[in-house]
Amino acid sequence: MKALPLLLTASLLANVALVATVTMRSSGTHGFHLASGVGSHAAGNTVAAGAGKVANVDVIAALQTGDPEALRDILRAAGFSEEAVRTFVSMSIWKRYEARFKALQPKPDPSKPWWKDDPRQNGWFGNMTRAQREEMRKIQHEQRDETERILGPDKNENGWGWQDPRMAFLSADKRKQLQDIQQDYQELMGEVQQDMQGFQLPSDREKLRFLKEEQKRDIEAMLTPEERQTYELRMSQTAQNLRWQMTRFDATEEEYLKIFPLQKAFDEKYNTNDPYGSYVERDQNFWKERQAAEKQLKEQMKGVIGEQRFADYVRSQESDYQQLQAAARRLDLPADTASRVYSMRDDMTASAKEIAANDNLGPDQKKQALAALAAKARDQVRTALGTEAADAYFKNNGMGWLKEMEKGNVVTFSSEGGGWSSQSVVPPTPKKKPAAAP
Repeated sequence: MKALPLLLTASLLANVALVATVTMRSSGTHGFHLASGVGSHAAGNTVAAGAGKVANVDVIAALQTGDPEALRDILRAAGFSEEAVRTFVSMSIWKRYEARFKALQPKPDPSKPWWKDDPRQNGWFGNMTRAQREEMRKIQHEQRDETERILGPDKNENGWGWQDPRMAFLSADKRKQLQDIQQDYQELMGEVQQDMQGFQLPSDREKLRFLKEEQKRDIEAMLTPEERQTYELRMSQTAQNLRWQMTRFDATEEEYLKIFPLQKAFDEKYNTNDPYGSYVERDQNFWKERQAAEKQLKEQMKGVIGEQRFADYVRSQESDYQQLQAAARRLDLPADTASRVYSMRDDMTASAKEIAANDNLGPDQKKQALAALAAKARDQVRTALGTEAADAYFKNNGMGWLKEMEKGNVVTFSSEGGGWSSQSVVPPTPKKKPAAAP
C-alpha cells in the first residue's frame, strides 16, 4: 500500500504525542519522550507508558504501511487509552476506503455555471446514479464492519442505537440490528426523495408508504411481542409526539403510561399525515369527527390523571406559560415565578367580570376600569420578571388577551386549553327597523 503523505504522518504523530501527554498527565505516568530521530532505537527514542516502551520508528512504520491492526497493537502497547487508539486506528482504516469513496463522487463539470446550483442535486447523495448510491452503502458497511472487527464495538458510540436510554431494554446485538434497519431504510427513502427532484408523483408517495411499512415489518420481526410493545411505547410516532408534551408537562412515568394508549388510539384513527409525514387532505366530516374525538380524548386524560394534573397539563401546553418558564430559567428567577404570573389571568378575568356586571358603572366607566385593570396586570408582570424581560414577553404576544381588556372587552378562557374568547362590555346598538312605506 502506498505510504501516507509526510504531512499526514507528522500530523498524526503530533496528535498521538498530544493525546499521550494528556494521558500520562491524567494518570500520573511520566517518562513520555518522542525524540527527533526516527532511524535509531536509542533508549530515548521511544514512546513509553504504563504498559511498556515502544520505539518511535515502529509507530511511524505502522502509520506509513497503513496497517490498522499493527497500529492498534503498538498504541495499546504504548499505554494509550482505548479512546485514543480508536481515534487513530479509525483514521488508518478510513485511508483504506478513501480512494473508493472519492471514485464515486461525480467529476466536476468545468462548463457548469458557478453562480447556479444543479436542480438535480438534492440530499446526501448529490447527483449520484442508483448504482453509485448502492456502492456507497456497500463501502460504508465494509468500513464499519472492518472497524468493529479490529476495534470491537464502540461503547462510547453516540448513535441512538447504543446510548439512547430509550433502547436500554434491548440487548447490544438487537440495538445494532435495529440501527442497521433504520439506516438502510433511511437511505432507501432518501433515494426516493432524490429521484423526485422536488416534484412528488403519486407513485413516489406509494414507494415511501411501502418502505415505511416494510421497515415496520422488519423491526417487528426482530423483536419479541414484549419488546414490540416496549418499542411502541418508546419509539413510535405517537411516542415521539407525546414525549415533547410530557416533557413540558413534567409527567411521571405512570402518567405517561396511562396517557399513551389513549393518544395512540386517537392518532391511529385521526392522523392528518401519511406514514411519511406528508399532509393528507381530508373532508369536512373527518374534521368534525376529529374535533369531537379530541374533546373525548381530553376527558379521558382527565379521568386517568385527575382534574388537578389535567389542569397542569393544559397549562403546560399554553404558549404563555412556556414563555414564562423560559424567562424564569434564563433569568434564574424563583421556581414559582411562571405559575404566579400565569395565574394572574384568573384574578384578572374574575375582576373583569365583576366590572362588567356592575350596574352602577356606565359603558365608558366600565371600559376605563378594564383598561386600568390591564395596566395593573402589566405592572405586576414587570415586577415579577423585570422591565426588560417583561417588555420582551409582551412583544412576543405574552398575555395577548390584555389587548382585548384594554379595548373594553371581557376575556373568557377555555378550561381545556386552546385559547380564549372576548366580549365587549358595551352592548351592541340595536338596528333600527326601516320605516314602513306610506
